Amino acid sequence: MSAQPESIGAGKSVDRVDAAPQIEYKMVTHDSLSMFLAAIGGAVLGMLLTLLVLALVNGGTLSFSGPRITQLEEYVGRVNENLGAVSANIDLVSEQAATLQQQLGSVEEALRGELENQGSSIETLNSSVETLNVTRQQFGLFMNALDSALADMQAIDPNAVTAETPGATTDSTAAEATTAETAVEETAGEAAPAGETTALPAPQSMASSDVPADAIAVVIFVDNNSDGALSEGETNLIGIPVSLLNSDGESLATQESSDAGVLFSALDPGSYEVTVDDTMGYSLLSESSASVALGEEATEGMVVYIPVAAE
Repeated sequence: MSAQPESIGAGKSVDRVDAAPQIEYKMVTHDSLSMFLAAIGGAVLGMLLTLLVLALVNGGTLSFSGPRITQLEEYVGRVNENLGAVSANIDLVSEQAATLQQQLGSVEEALRGELENQGSSIETLNSSVETLNVTRQQFGLFMNALDSALADMQAIDPNAVTAETPGATTDSTAAEATTAETAVEETAGEAAPAGETTALPAPQSMASSDVPADAIAVVIFVDNNSDGALSEGETNLIGIPVSLLNSDGESLATQESSDAGVLFSALDPGSYEVTVDDTMGYSLLSESSASVALGEEATEGMVVYIPVAAE
């Protein structure tokens, strides 16, 4: 007894297989063919363009053997060398620019330091000049005082000293005393006319915007040109005492002159008088006092210039 296999349901499976849709298959096939042809066309076109460029570079031929390749290689080598030289030059210029920038920075720092040193030197020189001016004026005051002392010593009558010398006779003493009295009388007679003819002018006084409206400034200076006004190059005296008096003659304040003179401030409107208490051996070219008035609506202060004769 033989057994034969039977395919159960085989006929039914074959009957159920559906055929592929003809429309979709044709669309896929058409797209694949179009893409393939486009790729082949692009490759051919690229090759033709490459051959065209090579022909143009090679002088219209596609033969790259022989001297043309050698010339092209030499040309490319020269271009490479030139590019290397240009790159080296650029690097050298960059290094030089960096070095120059550093040098400029060092020069700038050195110049700034030199300017600061010069500024310090100028300030020191100005201080030395001011100290020298003060010393010169103090020395001038000392010399004036010394001259006054010498003048007082010379004014002592030597006949009076001789009269006290032991051993002198009574007659000679009387004669010398008579001579001394005569000399004194003659000296007094000669001095009187001089005192009568010598008339000193009043000091100059004027309003100044540099002085507050409620202040009075007094400037005592060496009048080199004897014009009574403070000119360029004329210096103030230091250490001269000056007093301020009110209209009743009462002393309100006393100050000594400095480089800027004397300044009496915070004054009420009214009449005042400034006077030099001691000339310290200097000879005044004007009167030693001056009357000054401060107005109620004044916008500027007053300055009094008292000139002194040059040595």
